[in-house]
Amino acid sequence: MKYKWELRETVGLFGFLLVLATLYFGLIYTGPAKFFTAPNAQKLFYFHVPSGLVTYLAFLMVVGGSALYLYNQSHYADRVAKCSAELGIVFGFMSLASGTFWMKAEWGGDIVSRFLTDMRLATTLAMWILYIAYFVYRRQPETSIVRNNAAVLGMSGLIMVPLSYLSSRFLRSHHPVIVGTEEQDSLDPSLRVGLYMGILAFILLYSFLLNIRMQIEEMDKMIFSRKMGNL
Repeated sequence: MKYKWELRETVGLFGFLLVLATLYFGLIYTGPAKFFTAPNAQKLFYFHVPSGLVTYLAFLMVVGGSALYLYNQSHYADRVAKCSAELGIVFGFMSLASGTFWMKAEWGGDIVSRFLTDMRLATTLAMWILYIAYFVYRRQPETSIVRNNAAVLGMSGLIMVPLSYLSSRFLRSHHPVIVGTEEQDSLDPSLRVGLYMGILAFILLYSFLLNIRMQIEEMDKMIFSRKMGNL
């Protein structure tokens, strides 16, 4: 059977190449950044910010899919929510891990106390743990009750995502605010190139992986249906 190259593969390949280009810009081309206590750790910026933004995107997709499922019982919307939550957990781990290493190198101090006292860190961790709970809950056999309850839990992102994103603007936090502020325009051009390239790369990878994951989920449903039909 001959494999057919599709748009999905093109998106995934382009995203992967952009990730490599971001690595080159961040680790080699730009060199150590100025005005940082840990200039080498600052290179995590090119992956920390994009992975964080894609985490928000993934969890907002969970909110949208959950809302649509509660509205019209769309199984497609339910699959979008389920698969996007899994990817959001992965990208969220990347964001939290890179942010933790950068925070430790730049600010020092105790990591646990930072997560407990800095509202950006605390709300982001709470949001991530919430969707881990969503993921664990969905591991049980699916019924209409499980899907309805999961959709209600997924809708909590309607509060958690904006709370996490805006916490560094309105709550107590040392987390810098870059995207959507004057600080973004003041970035060195080379930093902006790497940042925008990383954001686009991670969005394309998310789109590619979501498409793949939904296809796998659909195949699992078909296999399960056939097994039940043979019983």
